[in-house]
Amino acid sequence: MSSRRVVAALPGLARLVRVALCLVVGVPSWFAPGCSCDPELVTIRPALLVQPGEATLTGVPVAQDTDITFQVPNDRIVNLDGVRAAFAEDSDPAFTVMQGDLGRVAPGETGELVVTVRPVVPGTITALLVFDADAPAVPNHVEVPLTITAIDAGLPDIELDPATVEFDVIGRADVGRETVTVRNIGIRDLVVDAVELRGDPELRLATTLPAGTVIPPQGSAAINLLFVPDDVDAHAADLFLRSNDPDEAEVHVPVSAAAVDCPVAVATVVDADVQIEPFDTVRIDGRESYSNGLGTFIPSPPEGYLWSLLVRPVGSTAVLSSTTQDRTELEVDLAGLYQVQLTVFAADVSRPDNRPIRSCAPAIVDIDVKPSEDLHMQLVWDHPSADFDLHVMQAGGTPFTHETDCYFSNRNPVRSAETPTWSFEVEENPSLDVDDDRGYGPENANIVHPAPGSRWVVLVHYWNKQTDGDPTATATLRLFVYGRQAIELSQTFADDEQLWRAIELTWGDTPLAPPTLAQLGVVEPFERPF
Repeated sequence: MSSRRVVAALPGLARLVRVALCLVVGVPSWFAPGCSCDPELVTIRPALLVQPGEATLTGVPVAQDTDITFQVPNDRIVNLDGVRAAFAEDSDPAFTVMQGDLGRVAPGETGELVVTVRPVVPGTITALLVFDADAPAVPNHVEVPLTITAIDAGLPDIELDPATVEFDVIGRADVGRETVTVRNIGIRDLVVDAVELRGDPELRLATTLPAGTVIPPQGSAAINLLFVPDDVDAHAADLFLRSNDPDEAEVHVPVSAAAVDCPVAVATVVDADVQIEPFDTVRIDGRESYSNGLGTFIPSPPEGYLWSLLVRPVGSTAVLSSTTQDRTELEVDLAGLYQVQLTVFAADVSRPDNRPIRSCAPAIVDIDVKPSEDLHMQLVWDHPSADFDLHVMQAGGTPFTHETDCYFSNRNPVRSAETPTWSFEVEENPSLDVDDDRGYGPENANIVHPAPGSRWVVLVHYWNKQTDGDPTATATLRLFVYGRQAIELSQTFADDEQLWRAIELTWGDTPLAPPTLAQLGVVEPFERPF
């Protein structure tokens, strides 16, 4: 590295000013005495000056970096250009120049050059540092001798673990990972100069150690390797590391890896041609997966099959019946999209350890749950103990009455002498699928075929917080029309016994005509009536 800094004063400044004045046309000699009688000042040249002119150091520790700084001051009024430095050919290789090209040193400034010496063995070593500058500098060539006496003050000692890296056999298109630990078992700092992985491009450095990394005595650092195969060939590389360990300036670790064809995951929905509705149980079968020549699947789960539920509608609490068997089931509690993933593992019969190989790509199953009813209403909330209730009320009706409101105490209203406002047609009246009082929901209500022009108000009542903690909860309401979501609304409640008048709905007069939805957004206190 090199840097520049400004010096405080210039020797002979008054003399140089006189020279400058002599060169100005029309300046008489009496104004600048000495101009006419000093011919050597007519031409102004820069000069190459190096400080110190030689360097002698003793007691320099072996295997450690010691810096020597040289300065190149410019005490002239013109630029000193092309300043550069290099070691003579017979100099000891323990000496290095971090940056040998100083370039221009402006008037009044000082260039700086740093030499680093790292002795390998105890004893005396020498070097000749040669400075040069561009013409017309006089002098423009300076030679600086360096003499170093090195002593054994303790050494670093590098150790790599493991000494050989063999990746586990993986499936083609999978990713393998291994770590090489660099330890310093010596008593002085270990300095890493370079790390390089040479070989097949499928073997890569995931993380490395930058040049100059210092590992203290008894310390360690990690180099992480990746194996990213796209074929089933064998692959090899060598990991090289250079450091200041004088006994092992460069060490290397052989790296090998191999891949095999992956087992193939196949997942199918049983009775996939049947429309799936909320609260149906979906059966998914993974037994058509195959090992692709690796042998049989691992005989005992969980290593053979791994099921995951990747996607479910917001508010759903659905879970897979099993994550490790060859088949699984999913009870879908909300309308919307569910996504199930299957990964399989097979034994590599070509290897004595029979290490399981993962399928290169998982099998993904999309389950689109659609209500068959023309109007489907869905309520979920985000509190683990709160109890919310979904109401579907006739427009103009009164909440919590059997005459006009469908709710947990009147889940399947029908027309009678006491309730004459309901339809004789059961499919024109709302019904409540489930009353969830354990937190989160869901609660679903449906009208199979709403009567043309019928008007409904959808309400949400925060019945009971059921907790001594924070009662704050957010309820989310979704409406599905002809199997597709038409609207989603959310409302946050600070406490229980609140009623949210969310939506007023007017059904279309003709089949498949979209209903009219009006957001009410009214929240009012409403005590539990019983």
